[in-house]
Amino acid sequence: MTDQSGDSAVMLALGKTKQEVLSEFRCSQILQAARKVFAKKGFKETTVDDIAHAAGIAKGTLYLYFRSKRKIYLAALREGIRALHEKVWREVEAAPSVEDKLRAFIFTKLKYFEEHRDFFRIYHSELGNIFARSADIQKNFKEFQDQQARMLEAVLQDGARQGLIRPICAETAASVIYDGTRALIARRLLGPLPTKAEEDAELIFDLIWKGIGNSSSSLSRKA
Repeated sequence: MTDQSGDSAVMLALGKTKQEVLSEFRCSQILQAARKVFAKKGFKETTVDDIAHAAGIAKGTLYLYFRSKRKIYLAALREGIRALHEKVWREVEAAPSVEDKLRAFIFTKLKYFEEHRDFFRIYHSELGNIFARSADIQKNFKEFQDQQARMLEAVLQDGARQGLIRPICAETAASVIYDGTRALIARRLLGPLPTKAEEDAELIFDLIWKGIGNSSSSLSRKA
């Protein structure tokens, strides 16, 4: 049994019809192809014909699922951010300590955008206006942002209970960590930097940890 048929069997077991399974598979197929084409040619130079050809389907078939190139890109962007959110969540949950969880949050986000640099750079260079006009995707991004902020808050609160972090406002600190990481991601997307993503992630973590860490706890551990 192929992976595709295996996935279909799982979906059918979850109560989805064959048509729903086919529709989800086709959308995924289109978005995977679109990400590659957008990353290679940019938003302006990419055509719907290019995406249909890369997906191995007719242009008319593609229009059954997406009405325009803009809709395709926004759907691909939304799917990319969702995948990032799930990856960050898994990595943070798997990390054994408070320090490791914060480091995992920063590193995973930087690494993900680095691996998909060409695709996500399109947003920063060409799609600001399109994004601003899309209330739907703004809502999706806000939900992901709020969930990640709450995840960071929980990590910071756990660190405070363990005496690893000095008394601070966890909500404010979570926002600072989130926004600082996002700012560095944007900087790396806009142009090459002399440092590696791993080095930048470690630098941000070091600055944050030295700012929020409980110095007396650190001294006692060293002793």
